Amino acid sequence: MVAASLLAAFWAAFVLALVSPGPNFAVLLGTALQRGRAAAVKVAFGMAIGEAVWGFAAVFGVALLAARHPWIGTGLRVGGGMFLLYLAFLSIRAALRRTEPEAEPAGEPAPSPAAARGGIARGFGLMLLNPKAGVFWVSLTSVFLTPETPASVGVIAVAGAVLLSLGWHTMLAVALSADAVTAAYRRLRRGLEATLGVVLAGLGLRLLVSN
Repeated sequence: MVAASLLAAFWAAFVLALVSPGPNFAVLLGTALQRGRAAAVKVAFGMAIGEAVWGFAAVFGVALLAARHPWIGTGLRVGGGMFLLYLAFLSIRAALRRTEPEAEPAGEPAPSPAAARGGIARGFGLMLLNPKAGVFWVSLTSVFLTPETPASVGVIAVAGAVLLSLGWHTMLAVALSADAVTAAYRRLRRGLEATLGVVLAGLGLRLLVSN
């Protein structure tokens, strides 16, 4: 009974952080609009894998070790910021291209196999290079999972959080790649991609300058 209430509180706190807008939403939006539903779902899978890495690292103390050594956090912060700036560059470059003629009036664009595979790496890299994810997991496990908590409860807590992450981000990927959203994107492509590029650049710079 105690374990059930502990897990419920753990997952409730995780969901509150999960649904907060941030880089994950921006990257999912850009991927869904630019590469289609399949690639966006791949990004969601990559994010869930990254969530699992941070979660299990926190449960078994690896993330806490990283938190105690500032140079590790600095490396992750710089890497994450540069990664977001790279994604911003891709969006702004796409916005500067001339609008291509619409060959297909409806339906989502068919992503190439390479783009689909790259989606997992994009989502995984975004999560793994986000030091705030590590800090969040260390804080969450420190509050809810004490040294006396059985390891099995920690594993169940992380597994449930990973499933919540996968479900939420997959739902966003499907919603953001809906026909109505895709049609609006085709009409407003350059402005949306430029805006997305600015947002991603701002998030990347904020990550680089944050402590």
